[in-house]
Amino acid sequence: MRGSLLYFFHAAASAVSPLPRVTRHAAEGGPLHSPRRITALACYALSQSALPLAQRLADCLAVTPWGLPGQLQYPVRPAQPSEHPAHGKPSGLSRVEIFAPSRFCPAGVTPFEKIGSLLAATYKNFAAHAFIGATGIAVRALAPLLAHKSTDAPVIVIDPAGQHVISLLSGHWGGANELASHVAHLLGATAVITTASDTAAPVTPGADDAQPRKAAPALDMLLRNAGLLPVDWNRLPAAQAAMIEGESLNLWDPCHAVPDHPQLQRLPAGEADATPPEHRGPLVAAHWRGLAPSPAILRVAVPRLVIGLGCRKNAPGDMVETATRKLLAAQGLEPLAVAALATVKEKLQEPALLALAERFGVPLHGFEAADLARCPTPNPSAAAGRRFSQPPFSVCEAAALLAAAQIFPAGAPRLLLPKTIEQGQLTLALAISDRIER
Repeated sequence: MRGSLLYFFHAAASAVSPLPRVTRHAAEGGPLHSPRRITALACYALSQSALPLAQRLADCLAVTPWGLPGQLQYPVRPAQPSEHPAHGKPSGLSRVEIFAPSRFCPAGVTPFEKIGSLLAATYKNFAAHAFIGATGIAVRALAPLLAHKSTDAPVIVIDPAGQHVISLLSGHWGGANELASHVAHLLGATAVITTASDTAAPVTPGADDAQPRKAAPALDMLLRNAGLLPVDWNRLPAAQAAMIEGESLNLWDPCHAVPDHPQLQRLPAGEADATPPEHRGPLVAAHWRGLAPSPAILRVAVPRLVIGLGCRKNAPGDMVETATRKLLAAQGLEPLAVAALATVKEKLQEPALLALAERFGVPLHGFEAADLARCPTPNPSAAAGRRFSQPPFSVCEAAALLAAAQIFPAGAPRLLLPKTIEQGQLTLALAISDRIER
């Protein structure tokens, strides 16, 4: 059975339903970063002299896109595994829309009257923002829109002469530091980065080192680039501050999801371990299971779960969400560890499933019924086979397995929970991909 499963895992391709911008809420400390569907940069030319530089920036990014951090957006076309946000892989930002005050706005540029009113419409709908002008104008215009470091968009400011590119907002999680460095390179300018972990002195060389070693990445960057999601956002600043001061933290990571870091000391952990061991001092604990909160633990979600769903037409959205969350809670699973939802392609526009994907902040994958029918599952349904003119098959089980294999091609997908039926209107199954190589 395993061999045939792997064959279909790599043969079946899914469609992905486009999602509106959504927010994934952490248990403590605010929301997580919201995916943005528009892979474009909004550039605000605040003076007439800034227009040539704005056009130059647009031309440069069209040729050399910025590798947009994966957690900022989901692909709106059928997803390739490497593009899924759980991997933290980049999608290219190559398109720039230029905005300028209407009093000097040329053809081909979008005019505006007041920058504050414009930002209210654009801030959540562009992957990143660049102001060409005074930093103070950008700060005052952005202030009413700021919410949380995990949801704020990356913002850079460029002086009109094109000499400096300032990372202003969301330097780490949103990628503004990387964007500023990329744009500075394109324009022949100097990037201005002020985050503490990026301005710390290089590590002192050891006896065998010919030159100083580059400082290790900040904890939030380490997690972001690995596709991991902090659950306890309000504990992250203290953990990062301790690491900047040279302290080490204990790491409990049974999933082997967190990359090595010189200031993270791994505690012994087996793949079957479900709770952190007794420990002294601060602990970073990473798992797809729901971990109990503790003042001494920074919980990190490992998004490896895929929920497969089948439902009747126009199933109630509240019932679908309640049943899904109840299932996760009953199994002791972390909601932020859900990487995707999956179903049969014909259900991609089902309102309840779209609403559920929006609430969880994850993509909804859809597979052809024929591919689902060829995927071996423990609970095939004759009714599903008749509905889609196929042999008996399980929509939720097969969709969960195929999506897990597509999203995590280096893993070993398996059913964590077989099909369960809710109120005769909804079927759910949970798949997970184990042993993913970092």
